[in-house]
Amino acid sequence: MPVKMQPVSVIKANLGIEPNGRVHKFFTNECAKEMDRFVPFDNGDLAETVIQGGQPTRNVTANTITYEQEYAKVVYYGIRNGKQINIHTDKHADATTYWDKRMWTAKGQDIVNRVQDYVNRGGK
Repeated sequence: MPVKMQPVSVIKANLGIEPNGRVHKFFTNECAKEMDRFVPFDNGDLAETVIQGGQPTRNVTANTITYEQEYAKVVYYGIRNGKQINIHTDKHADATTYWDKRMWTAKGQDIVNRVQDYVNRGGK
């Protein structure tokens, strides 16, 4: 008995799991939302380039989360001119350097569970 299947690319597209597909975008948006509380926050310029009103902005794509402030790299690594900078935690209590890694340690499994739920719901 012959079995006729659609190409893998079509199956992936139907499931939304192709590169840059809706599941990929959902995953990145969830990461951006969870990352927000770990991003150092003084006046909000850095964090708000990614999250505004609790939702990801245009700086979140399927593949990237971009903090566009010119000082973002300094804050991310916590080093300016070879010296460690202070990360203030008065507005974001969990703020830290390498905020993506800290977020993943704290919330990665929750994100994986939400992505699986999203896939189980058919990407809705």
